[in-house]
Amino acid sequence: MRLAQRYGIALVALLMVGATVLFFWSENIINYENIKFNSPVELVWWSRDMSWNYDVQRQCGIHTCRITNKRSRRPWARGVLFYGSNIKTGDFPLPRNEHQIWALLHEESPRNTPFVSNKEFLRHFHFTSTFSRYSNLPLTTMYLPSGEALTSKDYYVTFDGKSKYGYRPSTSVVFLQSDCDTMSGREDYVKELMKHLPIDSYGSCLRNRDLPESLQKDYLNNLYSPELLRFLSEYKFMIAIENAACPDYITEKFWRPLIMGVIPIYFGSPTIKDWEPNNKSAIFVNDFQNPQALVEYLNKLADNKKLYNSYRQHKLNRRNPISNKKLLHNLVTRQYHIGDSSPGASLFEKFECAVCYHVINTARNVKADLRHYNCPLEPVYAKMEGQKIPQNVADWRAAMEVGQCQAKVLDEFFRRDIGFNDAEFDAELNRRIEGNNCSNSSNT
Repeated sequence: MRLAQRYGIALVALLMVGATVLFFWSENIINYENIKFNSPVELVWWSRDMSWNYDVQRQCGIHTCRITNKRSRRPWARGVLFYGSNIKTGDFPLPRNEHQIWALLHEESPRNTPFVSNKEFLRHFHFTSTFSRYSNLPLTTMYLPSGEALTSKDYYVTFDGKSKYGYRPSTSVVFLQSDCDTMSGREDYVKELMKHLPIDSYGSCLRNRDLPESLQKDYLNNLYSPELLRFLSEYKFMIAIENAACPDYITEKFWRPLIMGVIPIYFGSPTIKDWEPNNKSAIFVNDFQNPQALVEYLNKLADNKKLYNSYRQHKLNRRNPISNKKLLHNLVTRQYHIGDSSPGASLFEKFECAVCYHVINTARNVKADLRHYNCPLEPVYAKMEGQKIPQNVADWRAAMEVGQCQAKVLDEFFRRDIGFNDAEFDAELNRRIEGNNCSNSSNT
């Protein structure tokens, strides 16, 4: 009996010890989970160009996020952020951590970083924010400040008002550009137009006139300044040719003349008609066989008040100024546009919060494809007289071919998942180019 009693006491003691251990163990688990849950999601900017210290904590909806450029924080980061315009080919965070996503922000055309537009590069990213409507955070209409900017008459000049300026020809056309070497051959097409029509050209590209002194200092950083818009609004037409022809790549070139009530002469995005305010809001270069045919139509339009104003219904039709439902829906649902001065409304802050939300709520096995940065590798340019091609098109074609090779080298290095530097990248790129084997694609 005594033996049984001793066993009973020992069993009770053992159970109490076990319960105590279990209690403290469970408390530790709960505390660990609470720490994990309450800690902000961390994201790391991967850019040597960010020479300043950047380490902020931001509230993104219900989520708290810490965004930093301290590379030492990468082991704890849920996402690594890249800015397309300053990606360095020999600087990537390898080996990759399984729990991390890679996120790409690139609002520009591929002229700065030609390898970005290739599938071999894009498929290594889980989140993108580009001009493409198919990216995770689309920037397609980012250069349109608001729907009200399209319908407002703040800068509107009547047809009669535009026609009264005797120092200008009836077909008054303005060109404002300082970039004279583009994938779209913009400057070559304008030269062709100038053979058939007087064009007032400001900026450093094909300049034949000077802006007013008050606008000369820094107009490139004040593209929507009221003074500049008032000055340009007196013209009937404005040449609006993008630096590259990529689907959904639409800049201020298209939106600014519409805001002023000036008719854009547009070339660029092949999907542009998906986004114009009405069925007839701009003149599209591709609708004409050559520059001379376009000029003939401009002359006709410039002398016909009713026909001219038919392109300005977003200003004149007060009942239904914008009929494009896709554009109207986009204006309501888009997450970013220029001109928004509210807290957290900058492009980089919007991107950071979008990535923060993504890493918490989206599976990491979803990756980008070609549609996320949709741009042809072959430079596209407008039709010119006698089937001419732009002067620098061969250089741009070569640059895009090198970019394609760069993307394949990066793809190979990413698959190895071993760190590499600029010298190693350049050596492999040169080996491929010299061996003429850049066309060898990795398996998908």
